[in-house]
Amino acid sequence: MWQARSRVKCILHQGVTICLLMGSLITACNPTIATTKPTAGITNTPEITAAIVDTATPEPLPTPIGVRQTPSAIPSATIPVELGKLKGTRIRIIHPWTGQAGREFRQLINEFNQENVWQIQVEEVQSGSVSEISQIFTESLASSDHVDIAATSPEYLADWYGQGRIIDLADFISNPEWGITDAVRDTYYASVWKANQVDEKLIAIPAQINLQFMVYNQTWAEELGFTEIPTTRQEFIRQVCEAAIVNNKDAKKENDGTGGWIINTSSTTLISWINAFGGNKTWLQDPLEIITQNETGDAFSFLREMMEKGCAWNSRVASPFTYFAERQTLAFSASLPDLIELEETLSFTKNSDKWTILPYPGAEKYAPALMTGMSYGISQTEPVEELASWLFVRWLALPRNQARLSEAAGTIPPTTAGVNLMETTGEVPVWWKEAITLVADASILPASSDLRRIRPVLEDGFWQMMQPTPMAIPTLMNQMNDTIKAEQ
Repeated sequence: MWQARSRVKCILHQGVTICLLMGSLITACNPTIATTKPTAGITNTPEITAAIVDTATPEPLPTPIGVRQTPSAIPSATIPVELGKLKGTRIRIIHPWTGQAGREFRQLINEFNQENVWQIQVEEVQSGSVSEISQIFTESLASSDHVDIAATSPEYLADWYGQGRIIDLADFISNPEWGITDAVRDTYYASVWKANQVDEKLIAIPAQINLQFMVYNQTWAEELGFTEIPTTRQEFIRQVCEAAIVNNKDAKKENDGTGGWIINTSSTTLISWINAFGGNKTWLQDPLEIITQNETGDAFSFLREMMEKGCAWNSRVASPFTYFAERQTLAFSASLPDLIELEETLSFTKNSDKWTILPYPGAEKYAPALMTGMSYGISQTEPVEELASWLFVRWLALPRNQARLSEAAGTIPPTTAGVNLMETTGEVPVWWKEAITLVADASILPASSDLRRIRPVLEDGFWQMMQPTPMAIPTLMNQMNDTIKAEQ
């Protein structure tokens, strides 16, 4: 049965000793609450929601967050609040997940709402893109119906942190009873954890990892005479050029001009190419260097060369999956969530070609993959709402919840514990296992608001370079640099 009790706890917060009345705290004599809906691959087991105990985590995984059976008070990141005031608190979270990932995240929200003993109620605000999240989040802060948690890219969170719109999570993280222990923190990929810091302040908790790479048709490549997967840029350009030549010479007129790499002007793809030329060495210190570094000019020149040789082409529609299924592209740029739709397209078209994922080609070998991701940031609002938001984010950060969301989204959990759960209890596809091998050496973009300014300038500069009469690369880069300076 459940029992309520009250006690007083004194804590030291910001140099002041504060005694909090902890009323209506819930402890469990029979701590078994079953989740409402099992997810394919990830098995739900009974849990103690009050203490956020993750009994689904098998040995030898690290001890989950906050393994205690008796809740204790935690100070807000701004002003300490009584835990009893949490009862019935309503908070809102905005996120970008749609499709199966959106349904799974909604199920996680429902389970937390039904089972958390504080009776915190989380409301969902769904959005289809990080840019839309930015608009909705920013507009909401001026109203009474504000968003309390944003699941988005760290570069947006860094911008909002600089504006005082989201909080430093230090007080929450370090709390001995309701924080995240060093043992659990060590299960996060170090580069991913660091990518959520600004001036050594943790501004967000990583939610999932995404990777940028090429999707490559092995079966078609072998028919073209290539038995080895391309690892260098010269090998890559030779293979995509051969695919373009074959499509131009066959009897099908509708595939003339296709076969090579599909030109992708998104800033993330462009940064992936710059990364393949070694550009990550500079932007880790100063992202603005992406615009002026030599590696950017080298990457643009290489892509221009591919286009002029007819080995890269502009597709009529944005989605590359049907083109890939019809052998109109030997390789195209993609990220992990794309592969779910690719599998569906190949199944629908009854295409049995063998394919794989490749890091972007380097000078002598594969370049490190570019890693991006989503993270949870908490708005600076009222102490009780910040605390409620933290408790929900910490619950989402349990390995089993990371694994469920990542399995549905086709992404990678940000912790080794979450990855181990997916590998041991989930039915993960071959491409996911291949992606895991790329994480250790991957390059990751820093949490910098400068990236938001860089992205549109990169895309515009690349578009200009792909015109029939492009300006010289040095002139183009100077123009991009002038644009960035004008915005400062």
